[in-house]
Amino acid sequence: MWRTAPPAARSSHSTCRRPRRWRPSRAGERPARASRHRVTEEDPSMSAVLLLTTDPALRARVEPLVAASSLFAAASEAEALETLRAVTPEVVLVDGERGPRDLAEFVRHVRALAPEALVVALGGEDEAAAADVVLPRPGRRGELERGLQLALDRHRLAREVAALRARLGTAPAPGPAEPAPLGGLARILTEFTRVFAAGFDPPRATEMFLDAVAGLVRPARLALLCPDESRLVFRVAAHRGLAAALVTGVRLSATSGLGRWLALQGRPARLPELDDRAAARELALLGGVLAVPLLAHGELAGLLVVGPPVVGEAYGRAETETLFDLATHFATGLRAIALHQRLAREKEFTEQILASMSSGVVTLGRDERIGLVNRRAEEILGLPAVALAGQDLRALPSPLGDLLYETLVSGRARRAEEVHLAQGDRWLEVTTYPIGDKGEAPLGAVLVFDDHTARRELAAQQRRAEQAELLARVVARIADEIKNPLVSIHTFVELLEERYDQADFRKHFATVVRRDVGRLVQVLEKLGGLVDVGTVDCSTVDMRAVVDEVVAALDPGAEGFERPLRVELEGDAGPCLARADRARVGKALAHLVWHLAHRSPGDEARVAIALARQTDPERGAVVRVAVSSRTAVLPPEQDARLFDPLAMVQESLLELGPAVSRRLVEAMGGQLALRRGRQEVAFQVTLPAA
Repeated sequence: MWRTAPPAARSSHSTCRRPRRWRPSRAGERPARASRHRVTEEDPSMSAVLLLTTDPALRARVEPLVAASSLFAAASEAEALETLRAVTPEVVLVDGERGPRDLAEFVRHVRALAPEALVVALGGEDEAAAADVVLPRPGRRGELERGLQLALDRHRLAREVAALRARLGTAPAPGPAEPAPLGGLARILTEFTRVFAAGFDPPRATEMFLDAVAGLVRPARLALLCPDESRLVFRVAAHRGLAAALVTGVRLSATSGLGRWLALQGRPARLPELDDRAAARELALLGGVLAVPLLAHGELAGLLVVGPPVVGEAYGRAETETLFDLATHFATGLRAIALHQRLAREKEFTEQILASMSSGVVTLGRDERIGLVNRRAEEILGLPAVALAGQDLRALPSPLGDLLYETLVSGRARRAEEVHLAQGDRWLEVTTYPIGDKGEAPLGAVLVFDDHTARRELAAQQRRAEQAELLARVVARIADEIKNPLVSIHTFVELLEERYDQADFRKHFATVVRRDVGRLVQVLEKLGGLVDVGTVDCSTVDMRAVVDEVVAALDPGAEGFERPLRVELEGDAGPCLARADRARVGKALAHLVWHLAHRSPGDEARVAIALARQTDPERGAVVRVAVSSRTAVLPPEQDARLFDPLAMVQESLLELGPAVSRRLVEAMGGQLALRRGRQEVAFQVTLPAA
């Protein structure tokens, strides 16, 4: 194989040189071995080829030979020179028979535009003296391929020889001695700075860490193993020079072998010095001679396995210490990066939650400046977040800023308080709480609020509707309750003039009128007690005397109760003093007695009244009056609505007794509750003891 000299050498011998011609091998000679590949596959440096010809057949033969290169075809000399001004090809193929008219002139233009190009003439041997190589116009494809390959080989060798000669002839004169390389500490700082120039990108930082280690100690192979999600197995996270099968198949346990040894010892492990056979086998499996732990805050965060050095037999003490220091700092930095990324993810997650919340959220820092304002807070307050963030808390509408400041200073939270904003006439339900650990000064405060304006309007509308409905029901019930007594009274009044002289009639008239008028009085009293209890005048009252008065005043006829009623008094006979309004507590007890009597379905109603002075854990000394009955029947499903006037008014106005009694007792500072025993029901009245 042969090639021409490079252009520098070619210019000095161009006057006495004749181009070498390729010829087929003669009979008996061993032919040159034909290449099994394309020309450009044998010589990958040939990336561009220029072909000057007007013969489509020649172009079709050349194209497969340079399939891996960029082929630029030109049909004229001008087109070829224009291509040379834009592209610098490695080879220029010229058709000597159907190419330029003056080949020598064309070659001179090629030399001026592409001095390094190899000019090959195909055919036209008499006119191709100016070309570097002349090949006969091929009749078969293999001839052109072999000839072009030989020309390229010779051309490459000539360029290499010229380069060597130029290097020997221009050897630099010895200069001053180079400074000593950086010391160990400086090298550590240099590589450490390069590693963390990667920023908060763990994969990139890991790759740069391995590059730094490779630059420091020049190992034959290198591997960094990190724990998986379970933190029980170490896997290869990055490597240099490991086989693919090792990368995918190696699994080192964190509780045995090399992982356990490094976690316990906390120092590098050298293969010749390892007395743990399992650890030595795992280190040898990875092709390493040195294992360096990546320790972060006393925890094994990874393993650095270092193969044998490219030059030398083992790593010295200084190199091992350098690797250990670099690995420790890298592990700490990697842990900090992971923590930073986790905090960033949690911050983003929290911001997304706050942005999608239906409640407004505003945070206040220790510097009394507004921090975060979410989307809902903007909508409720009618202020953009950019106008509030970073501002003094006085930028918040009153009293929101005052509530936040109080929580920040005192550390006390406020739970679901309703406040009114004059700006926009809004009602808000506000909750504040401090940020920070208990027992320490708060780091800030958070305000969470909801707009209850629409809810209050809806509640007001509902109350008005309920009041209107209640009024309609009460009026209808009053009309029904009054109608019957008035009808009977009206009837007797009409008969009074005719039958007044009859003694039996007068007696019966007096009884009926007294009963019906009493019924009307009870209805009106209960309605009055339901609407307004009046002025309450509490004083020291003997509840024993009050009970006696209530029992003595019970009139079954006036109440319209036609069955026998027996009332029993229980407890000590002595005085039992309480703070109450004498008249109102008597009415309350009477309502309860009659309610139990009316709820007794038998032939006789029995009611018991018991008094006792007791001590309540929350209220202190109290007097309890129990009005109970073993004959009354109160369905348990009515317990929830027994004290609800809206529910009981639908049945009868006379059923309002317990509801009216509760209002009277609570107005005196007491309590009224329903208690159930095995065979009795009881109303328990609790009053403050005197």
